[in-house]
Amino acid sequence: MQRKFSQLTAILVFGLVNIMALSTTVKAQDSEVHCRNVIANAKNRLQKVPNVLVEQVWTRNNKENYSDFPQGRPIEYIFYLTGSKHNGRMIEIGIKKVENSPQFLKFISQEIINKCNSVSSVSFGNVLSPGCGRIFGLMPDGTVNEFQDVDVSSGRQLKWGESFCN
Repeated sequence: MQRKFSQLTAILVFGLVNIMALSTTVKAQDSEVHCRNVIANAKNRLQKVPNVLVEQVWTRNNKENYSDFPQGRPIEYIFYLTGSKHNGRMIEIGIKKVENSPQFLKFISQEIINKCNSVSSVSFGNVLSPGCGRIFGLMPDGTVNEFQDVDVSSGRQLKWGESFCN
């Protein structure tokens, strides 16, 4: 009787551990789906601005530029924007409209950072000013703010929350 009770206890413990592990896996997969969806929604929202096309979306590891990025969130999403073409010429007005809408870009960044557990920053670059994108990131107080431009001539490494045009 004692032996059957021990076996039953072992089976129950094994089952509970596996259920908890499965639950964690499902949550991780669920958050990945939410992240992919919010990225797709961001791309669609940007492209709803007249004459704006999202040419490319990619990720970069924040370790490349920052040693003090938020723990456990090494990823930066980058949206590269271009304009639609008319008679062989790019229409710039849409890009300029997006570029001059920090609230719009901050809102998109907040959604991505809130739904994507590994993302700490979102950058919006464009064909008009390559290398000089607007970056929004997760700050130590939990808010999402735009990074501040700093002078590159100082030669020092960037701190989290800083950027420069290169």
